[in-house]
Amino acid sequence: MDYSTIEIVKLALSLPIPITIDSHTRKTLVRKRAAIKTKMTHIKKYIDNLPYTVDMHDIAVRLQLLERVWEEYNATQDQLEYQDDNKTQQHELDRETFTETYCELKARIERMISEDRQTKDVKLAQSQKHRATHDLGNRSEPKIKLLNYSDS
Repeated sequence: MDYSTIEIVKLALSLPIPITIDSHTRKTLVRKRAAIKTKMTHIKKYIDNLPYTVDMHDIAVRLQLLERVWEEYNATQDQLEYQDDNKTQQHELDRETFTETYCELKARIERMISEDRQTKDVKLAQSQKHRATHDLGNRSEPKIKLLNYSDS
């Protein structure tokens, strides 16, 4: 089968061109990814070792930090996966592990925040109920003067 030059060029243009990165760029991205994973580890250690009483505002800040770490990781990991054909399987395993840790950690933090809100709602409802009951008990009934028929 004979192919014309135009057909060969069309075929060549339709094939995906593998994009590879040089070893310096790969090392830089891998180091950046390692630093991001370290941030995730710090958040996880903090959550794993929480004291009995905890400041929920601090937990909310950790959740925001966790979400920023997730975004940074994805940006770096995407670059590695799209440009480093040599280590595709390794990058996929890394993403899988990081995603599992992120999802587990985010779920724990969101559960803590939710449970704290529910506890506060229950306490507020109990306080309002107690206050309403207490207020009713201290109320004095209005005095009504009844007319006596013998007075007429």
